[in-house]
Amino acid sequence: MTSMLRLGVVLCAIGLFATFGAAARQPSAPGTATPTVAVPDTASGKQLRWVLDFLNGAAPLGEVHERFSEKFLAAVPPDKLTAVLDSLKSGPFKGGARLVKISEGSTDSSLVATVQGGDAPLEVSISTDGAGLMDGLLFRPSSPPKTALSSWADFDKAFEAFPGAKNFAAYALSSTPGSEPALRPVHTLAPDLCLATGSTFKLYILGTIAEQILAGKGSWEEKIAIREDLKSLPGGVMQNEPAGKEFPLSEFAAKMISISDNTATDHLLTRAGRGNVEKYMAGFNSCASRNLPFLGTMEMFRIKLAPDRTLAARFAAADEKTRRSMLESEVAKAAPDLAFAEKWTVPIEIERVEWFSSAADLCKAMVRLHEMEARPGMAELVRVLRINGGIPFDRKMWVSVAYKGGSEPGVMNLTWLLERNDGAVFVVSMGWNDTKAEVDQGRLVGLARGMADLLAKEKK
Repeated sequence: MTSMLRLGVVLCAIGLFATFGAAARQPSAPGTATPTVAVPDTASGKQLRWVLDFLNGAAPLGEVHERFSEKFLAAVPPDKLTAVLDSLKSGPFKGGARLVKISEGSTDSSLVATVQGGDAPLEVSISTDGAGLMDGLLFRPSSPPKTALSSWADFDKAFEAFPGAKNFAAYALSSTPGSEPALRPVHTLAPDLCLATGSTFKLYILGTIAEQILAGKGSWEEKIAIREDLKSLPGGVMQNEPAGKEFPLSEFAAKMISISDNTATDHLLTRAGRGNVEKYMAGFNSCASRNLPFLGTMEMFRIKLAPDRTLAARFAAADEKTRRSMLESEVAKAAPDLAFAEKWTVPIEIERVEWFSSAADLCKAMVRLHEMEARPGMAELVRVLRINGGIPFDRKMWVSVAYKGGSEPGVMNLTWLLERNDGAVFVVSMGWNDTKAEVDQGRLVGLARGMADLLAKEKK
C-alpha cells in the first residue's frame, strides 16, 4: 500500500530498496555506442561514483560507516546492508554497471541516476546528509517503455487485453467564477466500476485534513509526535523514527502522498478521526459503504498477513458492526507475519477487504483537493500533491502534475490532476484489479505514458 504496500523483495530504510527481475527487459542494440555521462561533482555525485565503482569491482565495500549515516545503519544493520549490496553486485550487475543518465533536478545532496545492469536498467536514487554520508539509497526498475497509441481506440484495445477488471476516466476540468467546477468527459472505460485502489485511498485522508485546516481545526505547522502504536510496515521511512519525536503535520502529509508512507498515514488517520474520514469520503465515493470501517494501513496488514490465515476471510464476510468490533479485538492483537509478507505475491481478498473507489470517484476527489488548493493557507496542499508525479511526464507539456497511486498484489491504481502548458486542466484515474495474480505494474505504467500523449493532443 505504497505505491507498493507489499514488502516483496525489499529492504527499506531511509530508503534502501533492492528489486530483482522486475525491470523491463531493454537490451542494448549490438554495436550501440556507449555515451559518456558525467558524474556530478557533488556530495551525492561522489557517493554515486563509489556505488558505480563498487558494482564494477573497482572499490571494496570497506567500512560501511565511511559511506552511510548512522541513522541509515540503525535501520539497516551493516550485515544486512552488505548482503544486499553483494547480491546486487552478483545479480543484476553481474556484468557490470554503466551510467546512462543523470535525471534533471539533481542537487548537491540528492540525485537520481539510470544505471544499466546487464540487460535491465535500474534507477538509483541517492541522498546524503550534512556530512556527505548516504542516508538514502534506492534501487528500482527504470520507467517501463511507453505504449505507442495513435487513438483512444488503441488505448481501449490495449487496456481491455489486460486480465481482470479495469476502469478509466479522463475529464477536462473547467471552472467559472461563482459556479461549481464542470467535468467534461474526454474518454472513459467503465468509469463507474468500483475497484480496489491500494494507497490512492490516502487522498481521502489528505482531503479530510485539508478541510479541517480550512475550518480552523488545525494548521500545517501543527506538531504531531510519533507513536509506537501507530507505526506500520514500509513503504515509507517514518516507522524508523523514535516514539515521541515531533514533526509538523505538513511533513506527515508530504510523506503520506509522495512516498506513500504507511506510518505517516496511520498517524494522520488518527489525527483526522476515522469517522471524519468516512464522512468526507462519502461525499466523493459511490461505493463508500464498502470502505466501512475505513481501515488504517497496519490494520490491513494485520488482517491480510496474520498468522491466522482465516482472519482475512472472516473479516471480509462480516458486517460493518462486526468488523468494527473485530478491529478493537482480534485485529488489534494480531501481528503481521513478516516472513509471509516477504513472499506476498498472491491477491488476498481484494474484492472485499481493501479501499474501493471508481475512476470517476477518484477524479472527483482530486477535483475537490484542487478546489481547496486555491484557498488561502493551502500552499502546503499544493506542494504535497506535486512532490512525486508518479511516472515521467514531458514537463514542457505538463507544467503541473498532482498525483497519487497505489498497489498491492492484484491491485494497481494511478490518479492525476494535470495542467497543460496552455492552461487546460485534466483529471485522470486508471485502475486494474486481478483476483488471480499479481498485476504487471510496468505494463500499466507503459499504457499510462502512452495515454498522456493522447491527452496532450486533446482540444482545450
